[in-house]
Amino acid sequence: MMRAGFKKINTFLMVVETGSFEEAAKRLYITPSAVSLRLSSLENEVGEKLILRRRPCVPTAKGEIFYQYALALRDVKLQLDNAFNSKTADDK
Repeated sequence: MMRAGFKKINTFLMVVETGSFEEAAKRLYITPSAVSLRLSSLENEVGEKLILRRRPCVPTAKGEIFYQYALALRDVKLQLDNAFNSKTADDK
């Protein structure tokens, strides 16, 4: 069973969206080597290569599938964060 943490998934999303380990690293405030480590760890957990390491970086066929699920996970996480970070009358 995959146990990838959200940091790894978010790193994967950022690489796909920017097409670059370097740009993803800048946006995540980490080093490019940390991006590489997170992606390698994620790929080991999934058991598949998810990113073609070229310029620009692009997802593999399995990476495209993973990307769609990762987007859904990010959306759910944002909704959950919003639900618990917003104050309602019941919270007072």
